[in-house]
Amino acid sequence: MSESDHPVPPSLSRRGLIGGALAAGAAGALVGVPGAATAAGVAAKAKPEKRPATVFFKDEALNFQMLFALAGAAYGAGEVGEVLATFDRIHAKGDTFRATYDEFLRLGRQVRTRADKEHAAGRAVSARAGYLRAAMYLDQALFFVLASKTPTRRQEGIVYSEMEAAFAKAAALFQPRFESVRIPWEGGTIPGWFLGPGGKGARPTVILNNGSDAQNIDMFVYGGAAALERGWNALIIEGPGQGGNLFLRSQVFIPEWEKVITPVVDFLRARPGVDKRRISLIGQSFGGLLVARAAVHERRLAGLVTDTGVTNAFVSWEQGLPPSLLQLLRAGKADEFDHIWNEIPKELNEADRFSVAKRSEIYGNGGGYERMSNARHFVLSRAEANRITLPMAITAPELEASFPGQQQKLHRWIGPSSTLLPFTVAEGGEYHCEPMAPQLRNERVFDWLETHT
Repeated sequence: MSESDHPVPPSLSRRGLIGGALAAGAAGALVGVPGAATAAGVAAKAKPEKRPATVFFKDEALNFQMLFALAGAAYGAGEVGEVLATFDRIHAKGDTFRATYDEFLRLGRQVRTRADKEHAAGRAVSARAGYLRAAMYLDQALFFVLASKTPTRRQEGIVYSEMEAAFAKAAALFQPRFESVRIPWEGGTIPGWFLGPGGKGARPTVILNNGSDAQNIDMFVYGGAAALERGWNALIIEGPGQGGNLFLRSQVFIPEWEKVITPVVDFLRARPGVDKRRISLIGQSFGGLLVARAAVHERRLAGLVTDTGVTNAFVSWEQGLPPSLLQLLRAGKADEFDHIWNEIPKELNEADRFSVAKRSEIYGNGGGYERMSNARHFVLSRAEANRITLPMAITAPELEASFPGQQQKLHRWIGPSSTLLPFTVAEGGEYHCEPMAPQLRNERVFDWLETHT
């Protein structure tokens, strides 16, 4: 395979697709694309080895997401006992995505209510801990809104607002408190949270850029808390397609991510307490592609981390969309494409129906043609990668299957200025974005940043 070829992740089911394909056939080909399998970092025909200690649910997408719920405990954004008790309630309801939504929404609200009482009683430390956990549990509910009884953007906005309110209450109780910021951007604003350790002097600063699923509470776990521990500043941002910009303002992703990062760098360089020479950028999951694209144009960064490395975010759709739909997409036949696309949910089970909706909503507010037309542009070419000149670290977890092989390809494309950071099964660092090892991931990433920036 040449370096310019796409990686070849295991192809997903292509049942009964010929010519124009009936909608039912298209649905068969779309099962899990890039839904449950891709979302979970596991692909249908190359399922990773399972270790009994890490398997809580048979559905691998659900199991994968629940690993993140547990991982929050590493930085106080979760309690193992609360999470496992919630798992038991989900099991009792048949392990459905809807049950997962219901139970985490209930848990998040219960913990938030307790935190409110602690806060009212003047117990700030207990209140802060409760608000952090509530934000994480509401985050899990938010992920599964499209599998709930009200699978709407409005409901996503409601749960997002509850989650963000809990995070904001926790943020106000840190010392120093986290600062809510809004950075001017051509499409509106880039909301963010500035985290600083306090004290005098200019400090190295890391921009934490999430992907298509993570929220501010996740970025606290995957970088924010670790930055503070090391005396760094951190800026957590939400660009178009992310957080409030998606759920409250219906702004979807743009591929020209430098339009997001450049004003963020401008903002930080003008801010006291920030070392202008040591502003770095970390992209999580889908954000690994976004930050790499930004670094092609934004040259003022000191370093870049892609967790994980991504060169082609559309490849999973290419592998799973039936050929007939791909032909209609390439031919620009929107009405015919949407006619088939709209019939697909009728043929899918709960998990696959949710996955197609969840994985496509970030690309558009209209039909499938609009979404897939936009999704096609989220690719980093070798020529673009060759223009990235700053030091880059690329995480490469074992059993990565959301974007398999792309980490190594990006490393080869970048060359000596890039470093591959492996994470292994033996150390519990496997799967997309190292869901069971946030502390290990942060140690390895920040050690690299401290050495190379």
